Amino acid sequence: MNTGPDIQRLKTQLMIWWIIWASIFTGLIVIYAFLGRGPLPPAVPGANPFANLVGLVPLFVSVVIRWLVWPRSTEPRSALVLFIIGLALAEACGLLGIFLGGPYREDLFVLGVLGIAQFVPLNVRRFYEPKPQGFIPNN
Repeated sequence: MNTGPDIQRLKTQLMIWWIIWASIFTGLIVIYAFLGRGPLPPAVPGANPFANLVGLVPLFVSVVIRWLVWPRSTEPRSALVLFIIGLALAEACGLLGIFLGGPYREDLFVLGVLGIAQFVPLNVRRFYEPKPQGFIPNN
């Protein structure tokens, strides 16, 4: 196996993706463990019950980025930007759930964790592999 500088650079770039993902994932869990487990605030009479579900909006945008936009990117830099934006939006669902979720606090937190989990960088290596050139039969 080749252990040249190109392989080391590839491993370093892949490690950056994993560090970003793990830090956001762990950060949301730590915030919930320290701030999100207290008693629920009292319900405000006459308030809109759907206002507590405001965290679903960034989660939906995150899902659209993950499954429709991110797979179409070809450059590693633009893919990394989309990766970070999608992670931040999924984390926003969990944070909004923790602080503004009311009775849906735990549900929005779990949805935020699942939103971050969908961004596990398992297929990131494809952005750094050389693209085939010329005629390739049977493809």
